[in-house]
Amino acid sequence: MSDKKTARVANATINGMSINWDDSKMESVYSNVGTATANREEFFLLFGTHQNWRGTEEERKSIDVALSKRIVMSPFAAKRLAAILSHSIQAYEDQFGKIDN
Repeated sequence: MSDKKTARVANATINGMSINWDDSKMESVYSNVGTATANREEFFLLFGTHQNWRGTEEERKSIDVALSKRIVMSPFAAKRLAAILSHSIQAYEDQFGKIDN
């Protein structure tokens, strides 16, 4: 990392390994829909948005999702992400209450 003034770095230690997160090139997008698929070698996380509050009652029976991002991960990274999400959701529910599906 050449310019520490523009990059914000957060440090973490997981399983004895130090991880330095550099968010200087990160972009944020909003998603209210996500799904996942996989093959033998990779997991595909698909994110997008829907606007099913628009249109008539009949039109809202079918949801169109505008996919905007696809993340491709190894099965190992996907499993680590699943564990992190599970832990984060539990911490959220402990603080704010159960999330209803």
